[in-house]
Amino acid sequence: MKRRSHVFFAFTLLAAVCCHADGGAILARQTINGLGLTVFASPAPLRVGPVDVSVLVQEGERTVLDATVEVAWSASPSSSPEWMPPCCAMESGTAKTPAVRAHSNNRLLYSAIVPMRSSGPSELVIRVAQGGREALLSCDVEVRPHLPAALAFWPWLVLPPVAIAGFALHQNLVKSRQKGD
Repeated sequence: MKRRSHVFFAFTLLAAVCCHADGGAILARQTINGLGLTVFASPAPLRVGPVDVSVLVQEGERTVLDATVEVAWSASPSSSPEWMPPCCAMESGTAKTPAVRAHSNNRLLYSAIVPMRSSGPSELVIRVAQGGREALLSCDVEVRPHLPAALAFWPWLVLPPVAIAGFALHQNLVKSRQKGD
């Protein structure tokens, strides 16, 4: 019985290391025209590819749930586009991406997936409109090159061998118990 608790504890620690919170790292926090804006981004650090940009809009201590939020990304003129995953290589037809609460697990955040197409210095511009007020927040960010595919997808590549090893270990334990009975 003690062995099972150790295995459960090990898997719990592994799950805690692999889990990520909704929102990501804070990029900027500022109050503009009475609206408190907090901008989060994930992954941290930012890398070429799809980036989850989330915005918390507040009026004092109250969270604003009826705002219109748009996110725009622009790279420095000297940067050249890099490889993008097929899901992000499509042209959206617009430079602005609407951020909506339905995209986020946390319904207090306005969220959008923004494809960052090149590494280097970049700018995120967040536009928030609510009740006749408008707030424009600009964040200077540094976008790193994308990870090699093996590093980006290692959890998915490791999962099948770990599952097979777990099944083989289980079968071995069952056989040893049957021999002992």
